[in-house]
Amino acid sequence: MSRKALALAVAATLTVPATASAYEVVGKQLEIYGKVHVSADFVDNDTDSELALASNSSRLGFKGLTAINDNLDALYQIESKIVFDEGGTEFATRNTFVGLGGDFGKVLFGYQDTPLKNVRGTFDLFGDTVGDARNIMNEANFRARNSLQYVSPSFNGLSLAALYSTSYADSETDEGLEDNDTQMFSVGLGYELNGLELAAAYESADAELSANEIDAARIAASYGFGPFTVGAIYEQIDLGDDSRDAYGVNAAYKTGPTTFKVQYVAADEWDNIADSDGSQLTLGVDYKLAKHTTLYGAYNILENGDGTSDYQIKGGHDTDVYSVAAAGDEISVFSVGLIHSF
Repeated sequence: MSRKALALAVAATLTVPATASAYEVVGKQLEIYGKVHVSADFVDNDTDSELALASNSSRLGFKGLTAINDNLDALYQIESKIVFDEGGTEFATRNTFVGLGGDFGKVLFGYQDTPLKNVRGTFDLFGDTVGDARNIMNEANFRARNSLQYVSPSFNGLSLAALYSTSYADSETDEGLEDNDTQMFSVGLGYELNGLELAAAYESADAELSANEIDAARIAASYGFGPFTVGAIYEQIDLGDDSRDAYGVNAAYKTGPTTFKVQYVAADEWDNIADSDGSQLTLGVDYKLAKHTTLYGAYNILENGDGTSDYQIKGGHDTDVYSVAAAGDEISVFSVGLIHSF
């Protein structure tokens, strides 16, 4: 997927699949798409080392669009995680929705990434790999259940998305009823002009996955010029009376089918937890074997402050071997992966 399309996805919240192509079965009424992303990872976490195989946010999806009249379309998407290294999956585990679209934009109902979560897509050069920025920016990365979202068309490069969920984690009361007190609101803006991509979002979520209400903001930028791309991101997270900031910078250089990448992401201490900071440095190289197939290598070093073991190599990387043995530990990983989109 091009970086231009990623910027649009910040505001559009994945109204189209993050893949290079799709197979039309019944024209635009039914398209099948997917992504296979597998890797071999050698991990050292200060306690032991091991080799692991992983399937990383691999997916299979179905989407469609049917014209109701000249100005209105019905649209849907059903997307599922596929586990290639172990086999098996559950249905509709990723962005899944139904809605209406037209010149006014799109109105979508279902299970959807929030605009705040998608801001990271403008920045992250190592998404779904061992160097995913979510390893450090590990709060407020929600795919909201029971959500209604409006996605605007682009106005001279400017786009808007606003999402509301009545129960974003689909929790229940003690009586077994749906708990509609766990609400969420998320709004984002995206802008694109002459190689510059900007994205910003704010989100507020009632207490559910933590003991406190979550308030979060992110802003990200990417600029491409010639063979170079540079990017930056900043986020601020409030959990009740506690808060912390995180930030990142990156750069990429493309020559022919090869792209060299470097990315640094760091989080400051939480206000009430000493030495709870963390950081991550990732070096990588991508080699495009074909239009839809990429081979890559990445080396990642993740460090925890002496007062925390919260930062781990997870994000969209699906292998469960990266638990940190103790506060202050460092994890280093060398990864070789293959991505094929269809």
